[in-house]
Amino acid sequence: MTPEFEGPDNAPTAIDLFAGCGGFTYGLMNSGFRVKAAWEKATPEFGTYHQHHCQANDITLFRDATDVDASKAPDELTLLAGGPPCQGLSSNQGETNSDDPRNQLLFTMVDWAEATNPQLIAIENVTGLRTCHTRLLDALTSDLEDLGYEVGVISLNAASYGVPQTRERLFVLGVRNDLSPPDQWEPPRVCNEGQQRLSDLRRSGWPASYLTVKEAVKDLPEPLEPASPSEDPIHHTLAERPSIDDNQLTRARVDPNTVSGFITRDGEQQWMPTNHVAQDHGTDHREKMARYPLGHTGPPTTARRLHPDEPAPTMTNSSGTPPVHYQGAAPSQEGNSANVRRLTVREVARIQTFLDEYTFAGTRGEQYRMVCNAVPPALAYHIGRHLRTEILEAQTSYSSTNQLAGRASAPESA
Repeated sequence: MTPEFEGPDNAPTAIDLFAGCGGFTYGLMNSGFRVKAAWEKATPEFGTYHQHHCQANDITLFRDATDVDASKAPDELTLLAGGPPCQGLSSNQGETNSDDPRNQLLFTMVDWAEATNPQLIAIENVTGLRTCHTRLLDALTSDLEDLGYEVGVISLNAASYGVPQTRERLFVLGVRNDLSPPDQWEPPRVCNEGQQRLSDLRRSGWPASYLTVKEAVKDLPEPLEPASPSEDPIHHTLAERPSIDDNQLTRARVDPNTVSGFITRDGEQQWMPTNHVAQDHGTDHREKMARYPLGHTGPPTTARRLHPDEPAPTMTNSSGTPPVHYQGAAPSQEGNSANVRRLTVREVARIQTFLDEYTFAGTRGEQYRMVCNAVPPALAYHIGRHLRTEILEAQTSYSSTNQLAGRASAPESA
């Protein structure tokens, strides 16, 4: 199943720069924006995005976001969105790099704003942009203000918005000066700190949400045994495409058009989603991971273990090394160390609020990278919904009220 936009023909439009595998796009689509174009340079992310968004939603996908060309965006663009690469700004590894050339990709958003003059702007990045790189943030907001935007800078915890993960992210929001900014820049929270379950958002068009890791992953089957995608019973590989050479690299990369299927396990048929393959851990490493307490957060970043009754820490790429699952032996619980393992890509995707219909392309390391770097769709949904209801629809309602008031108070003609 491919996610499809179901809004009206005159829905507000959006473009997505540095789109990755499509987390921002999918959240915006669900919040009522018709995404018309996207840009992504990395090949696995490009293939994943194209497979799941382009044909069904008439989205044109381009490669290089720094090639600014207003003709590739819709006329009278409503929303310019994007999450420029943040590795030079992130403090997950204990340091940041002000001179990282990728930091300048932030200002690609300014270049596109100048070229397309959108009504709204939404830029996602790490909170290190505010805490460690105030000069960059000040320059970014100043440039947007010079273009005629009122700017709000907010830090959001994804766990407050239906994401089972304490992911802190910064959003720089811009509202063109001919529109009224929202009364508050932060979207209303759907989950308060300490609450055990999240609100059910199905009535607003989003699937039931989770707060804890266990709620997010408990209904997944045990993963496939460690194997290359060319050998497991679920995945297709790029090597199987007629137009692509069959070699070691293409046999190791999942084709994004792979769909979930059934496997035979213990004599019964069992549904198995894509990207749900266990890593091959040695006995010594399993025993080492079993000594991590539940909820352990390192250091280092790779020494993290989930607690089933809490949100996960931020999903980070960490060289393709996700946190350790809560199952199996631990200092606080009995269990078998043979059952201790790290999360699969599918489990990380659940924690990021991607639906199981998404298949992530490439090698396992590339899959982890794109899922961890994505904007969680549930968080993007709340950003988009807030911009749409509190600015666009509020503006329309205000204009209509003023027109009615004007007609009611106009003097009769002589």
